[in-house]
Amino acid sequence: MSLPPEIIPPENLGIAHLGQEQFLYDRTTVPSPPTIHLSKDVNQLCEEWEESNLLVVNGRGIPVKYWGEFYKKGKGVKTAAWDALRVEWGNWKFIAEERQRYPDNTSFWHAFSDENSKVFSYQQILNCLAEHRVSAAARDANDARTFFGGNLDHPLAHSAFRYTKSGKTYLSSKDDAVAKKWRELLTTRSDIVEQISLGHLCNSL
Repeated sequence: MSLPPEIIPPENLGIAHLGQEQFLYDRTTVPSPPTIHLSKDVNQLCEEWEESNLLVVNGRGIPVKYWGEFYKKGKGVKTAAWDALRVEWGNWKFIAEERQRYPDNTSFWHAFSDENSKVFSYQQILNCLAEHRVSAAARDANDARTFFGGNLDHPLAHSAFRYTKSGKTYLSSKDDAVAKKWRELLTTRSDIVEQISLGHLCNSL
C-alpha cells in the first residue's frame, strides 16, 4: 500500500505510476533490483510480469513490468542498477507482451515451437520476434510511403514524419521510425483512416 505522504520526508517522496494508481513510497527504502534472470523460465517471466513478489516496496509486491518506475533515471533510486538491468528488462517486456496476444500458454508455445514440436528457447523467441518486428516495420513503412505517394512530407501528413535534432529538422527515412509514426497516425487521424477505407491515396486526392 502507499505510505501516507505526511510520514515521508519531502526530499524522499517517490511516486510510481502502477497502471492507473499513484503509489507513494519512501525512495530511501527501495531495495536494489532483484538479481534474477527470468530468461531461464519464460512461463515464470510472463507470470511475474503481471504479478510478482520478487521486488517488494512498502510491503507490496511490484509486478516486473513496473520495475522501471522505481529505478529509471528521473526516479532517483539506484539508477546505476537500472542501467545494468535495462536491456534485459526490455527483452522481458518484448516476450511478455507477445505472450499477452495469446489466450493461454498452450497456444503461445504452439506458435513458438519447431516442426518437431520442440519449444523455442528464450533466445530463439527473441530472434523470432525481432525478425517479425523488422518485417512489420518494413510493411507499415511501405504503406505510409504508398499512401503519401512517396512523399512523407506531404501536406496531409502535417509534418508527422519530421523530427528535430540539434535544432535542425529532418525527415524520417528509416523503416522503424516511419512505421512508428504511421501507426500513430492511424490511431489519431480519422481522416487518413477514412481515406484508406475508401481506397484513396494522397496522390489521387
